[in-house]
Amino acid sequence: MMDNGSQINLRLTPDWRSSVFALLMLPVLLSLGFWQVERAQEKRQLKMLYQQRQAAGPVTIESLSAGQDMSYQAVILRGRFDNDRQLFLDNRIHQGRFGYEIITPFQLQGSEQWVLVNRGWLAGDVSRRTLPVAVAVEGVVSLFAEVYVPLGMPVTLGEPSVEKNWPRVVQNLQLATLAEEFKQPLFPYSVRLKAGSVGGFKPNWLVVNVQPEKHQAYAFQWFSMAAAVVIIVLLTNTNIVAWLKYKRKKKVL
Repeated sequence: MMDNGSQINLRLTPDWRSSVFALLMLPVLLSLGFWQVERAQEKRQLKMLYQQRQAAGPVTIESLSAGQDMSYQAVILRGRFDNDRQLFLDNRIHQGRFGYEIITPFQLQGSEQWVLVNRGWLAGDVSRRTLPVAVAVEGVVSLFAEVYVPLGMPVTLGEPSVEKNWPRVVQNLQLATLAEEFKQPLFPYSVRLKAGSVGGFKPNWLVVNVQPEKHQAYAFQWFSMAAAVVIIVLLTNTNIVAWLKYKRKKKVL
């Protein structure tokens, strides 16, 4: 047993199991943490872009060109709804309730151009025996909306619909397929009606689905786990506990 006068130096006491564990886990934990940091930054940039586009005010949809970034661009449309062709976007949950987002084709006045207009959310029949009634909008109307550019590839539950009848339930919007079916020019993105716009239902969308602060919290969790791994390695590969006790006792004396 070491007496009070004995010197304790910090030294390595290699433990291969904890070392292998650290080599495997640290890169994973750190990469997940930095990924969440990047996601937080992306969400901040999206929110900033949204605010800038909304502050700039709406433009006519005809003034937009295919090559430009249209994300969150506020637009004005004038034309007619095609009430005979309704698309019901499936599995849209709002405040815990099952429902659909209603997509109605809209032909621009004086043009052959069509635009898919997302009119918002309607509650659905959980038994899926019936579809909600999307009230028709007749005549020429002006709409206020914003362009929706999807972030990444849409998620599809099950096989894509091959249904050709109307109204039609779909998992996501296949614009290229619909353009071929319509045999008329189709705007490359759908637009989402502003609250209070003619023909609108309940808005069921957010600028970002996960706030930057939540991504930061996730990043903190991953980095904390990485720090815990480092602490485990220090405890199992050194005599740091005994060394710290010795230093503390020496300081007191």
